Amino acid sequence: MADVFLGASASGYQMRVRRLTVAVLVAFGVLLGRLAQLQLVEGDELQEAAVRNFVRTVRLPADRGSIKDRHGRLLAVNRPSFDLYVTPARVEDLDALLVGLREVLELDELDLVRLREKVEQPRGMWRHRAFRVAQDIDRQRVALAEALRTRVGGVSIQVRYQREYPAGEIGAHLVGYLGKPRAEELKDEDARYSAESMIGRFGLERAWEGVLAGQDGSERYAVNARGARQRGGWAERAMSETVTRQSPERGHDLVLTVDMDVQKILYKALAQYESGAAVVVDPRDGSVLGIVSKPSFDPNAWSGRLTKAEYKAVADDPYLPMLDKSVHSYFPGSIYKPITALAALEEGMLNAEEPIESPGSYEYGNRIFHCHKRSGHGAVDLNGAMAASADVYFYKLGEAMGIDTLAVYARKFGLGQPSGLGINGDAPGIVPTKAYHDENTRGGFQHGLALSTAIGQGDVRTSPVQMAMVYAALANGGKVFKPRVVQRVEDEEHRVIDRFEPEVRSTLDAKPEHLAAVSKSLERAVNDEERATGHLAGVDYGLIAGKTGTAQVRKIVRGHLRQNVKRFRDRDHAWFAAFAPYEAPKVVVVVFLEHGGSGGKEAAPVARRIIEDYHQQIEPIFSTSAANTVRRRR
Repeated sequence: MADVFLGASASGYQMRVRRLTVAVLVAFGVLLGRLAQLQLVEGDELQEAAVRNFVRTVRLPADRGSIKDRHGRLLAVNRPSFDLYVTPARVEDLDALLVGLREVLELDELDLVRLREKVEQPRGMWRHRAFRVAQDIDRQRVALAEALRTRVGGVSIQVRYQREYPAGEIGAHLVGYLGKPRAEELKDEDARYSAESMIGRFGLERAWEGVLAGQDGSERYAVNARGARQRGGWAERAMSETVTRQSPERGHDLVLTVDMDVQKILYKALAQYESGAAVVVDPRDGSVLGIVSKPSFDPNAWSGRLTKAEYKAVADDPYLPMLDKSVHSYFPGSIYKPITALAALEEGMLNAEEPIESPGSYEYGNRIFHCHKRSGHGAVDLNGAMAASADVYFYKLGEAMGIDTLAVYARKFGLGQPSGLGINGDAPGIVPTKAYHDENTRGGFQHGLALSTAIGQGDVRTSPVQMAMVYAALANGGKVFKPRVVQRVEDEEHRVIDRFEPEVRSTLDAKPEHLAAVSKSLERAVNDEERATGHLAGVDYGLIAGKTGTAQVRKIVRGHLRQNVKRFRDRDHAWFAAFAPYEAPKVVVVVFLEHGGSGGKEAAPVARRIIEDYHQQIEPIFSTSAANTVRRRR
C-alpha cells in the first residue's frame, strides 16, 4: 500500500516539474525573441536613439502686464526687443560672418577679435549653444541681420520683451522697475523664475508682481548629444507622448487712480529742490491722484540696462534717489498741531474760542520750551494759535493731556502704522508713548516729552502719505481712508478682473463741531491777514485750508540765526499740508522738502503752485462765488 502511495506522489511531482520547465522555456523564448528583435531588427535605430535622445526644455517668457494711469495712459509697458545671437556650429563662413556683423553692428577691431574667439573656442555640445552678440537692436539692424543670416548662417534673432517706462523719472518711485531674480528666488519650488527672468524690484512692479508677471510657458524638443535640435524620425516618436508646448499666459494690467498730468505738476513744482516729496489725494475717497519723490531715477536704465557709471552716480548721490521719501517717515513739525487741537477739544480741555496766553517761551520743570517767535503771540484762541503757529499754546495743550492721550488720537488718524499704500517700505512712523520712551529714551519717560510731541517734534515720525490721509480725514468729516492707488485689474481685452473700492480704515468719531473748529483754524492759517504763517499758499480765487511745518532736525539755534545755517543737512524740514477748497474739499496736498528750510517760505508756495495748476489744468475746483468771497474778505 505504501509503495502505491509513493509511486503516485513521485508521478505528480514529475508532472509539476515538466510543467514548470515548459513555462520557463516559454518565458526564455519570449525574452530571447524580443532581444533578437531589438538587436537584429531595431538595434541600429535604438542605439542611435540611446545616444541622441535628450529632451531640452526652453522657457517661453510671458508678456508682462502694463501699468496705466487713470486715463489709460501707459506708465509701464512691454515692447518687443530684438537680440542678435550666433551659433558657432552653424557658421558656414566665419570671415564673411565677421565682415557682415561689422557692418550690422558697427564693431571695431577689438570687438571682432573677441567675437572670433567666441566662435572658434567652443567644443562639442557647446558649439550648438547660441551666444548673444548684441541686445535690443533697432529694426533696421534686424533687417540687415536677417539678410546676413541667409548668406553665412549661424546668425539668429530672438525676440524678448523689454520693459519700458514712457514717463521716465516722473513718478518712478511709484511705478518701480524690474531686475534679475536672486538665488533664493530661483530655488522656488514652483520654478516660476529662471536666470533670464525679470521681476519687480521696486514700487508697484514689486508689490503687484503676482498680478503683472503672468505665467511663463515652455517648449520641449529632442536634441542630440551635441545639443542640436532633432526633428522627425526617432525624435518625433520619442516626443509623441510628451506635451511639447505650453503657451505663456500674459500678466494682467493695473489701472491706477494716479493722473499722469498731476504727476507732471508735482515733478515740476519740486524741480528747484534737491530732496523731498509731494502727494495729492482726493479726500472724498482716499484716491492718490499724484505722488512724487525727489530726486528720482530712470527706471528704464534700472530695468536691465544700468551701466556702472549710472549705478555709481545714483549710489554716490547724497540726496538718496532710491529712497522713496513719500512713504519714509520724518519729523512732521507743526502740521501735526491739528491732531493736538482735535484731541484737546474732544477731551474737553479746550474751548476753541477761549484765548490762551502764548508767550515766546514756556518753562516746564528745569527746561524752557521756546516758540518760533521769540516775542510770543499774546492771548490767542484756536484760530489765532493755528494761524500764527503759536508753539506755547500747543505746549500747554500737550501738558494738560499727556503723551498717552495724544497717542490715542494720533493712532485714530492712522499714524504709528503703515499707511496701506503698500510700496517701498511704507514706514509706520512713530507715535511716542510713556512705554515707548521708557524703552527707547535714555532716562526713560519725562513729562516734558509730551510738550514736544504736541507740536510734532520729539520722537514723532510721520510720512507725507500718512499726513495726506490725516488732512483728508479732517477735510471729509472724519473718515480715515486707506490710500488707494490701484483702481482695478484688467486683462488684455480690458475686461475687469478685480476692482478696488474706497476703503475706510477707521473713523475719528469726533464731534462735527470740533472737526469744523479745527478746519476753520486751518483756513485761518492760510488766510488770516495778520497772523497766517501759510499766507504764501493763498490764491485769489478761493479759500485754502492748510498748515505750515518747520521741523527741527538739529540742535535749535533760535531767532534770526536759525535759517542762516546753509549746509543742507543742518536745515530744518519744510512742510505744508492743505486741502482745497475749504468749503467743499476736493484735493489734499502735502509738500515735504527735506532740509528745505522754512515751511511758510518754502513749502507753502510749492503747495500753492500745485493747487493752482490742478485748478487750471486738471479740474476747476474753485467756484466763481468762492473767488468773489475771497476778494471781499481781502
